[in-house]
Amino acid sequence: MAISNNIQGRQYDSYTQVSDGTALRVVTAPDDGSTGLVYASGAAQTIPAANTVLVQKQTLNGRGGSWFVYNSGATQISVDMYAAYVSGSVDVLATGWEKVWDKVGSTQNIAAANTKHIPFNNKYRYVALVGYTSAGTSDGVEAYLYALN
Repeated sequence: MAISNNIQGRQYDSYTQVSDGTALRVVTAPDDGSTGLVYASGAAQTIPAANTVLVQKQTLNGRGGSWFVYNSGATQISVDMYAAYVSGSVDVLATGWEKVWDKVGSTQNIAAANTKHIPFNNKYRYVALVGYTSAGTSDGVEAYLYALN
């Protein structure tokens, strides 16, 4: 069965055999190579009680994605995702950022020495990730953003 059959080309559902004898459906897309991946990372040696940008403004233009946050510190951290739609919007936490950036979703808490996967599928133009602690500081926090083109 054709997934797409327009003048641009034709894509078909394809199946591959797996070891237990069942078929596994594989769907390909025109851009499924490494150029089809938006990737960004950020790290904070120390996250204080004040907001700290983990991953600064990234352009998604409507693609869903996932955040991966690794907290190797000894204190729980909280992270908030922010989104903006304004073309040329300022970076998160820059002067006047509150006018163009909105917090989306709920605050995610990552316990000390833990990891959290935070998927999203809403259609955002720009996203950023901010972290903070409720008390003390947390060392060695890393955050990654993955999104498909």
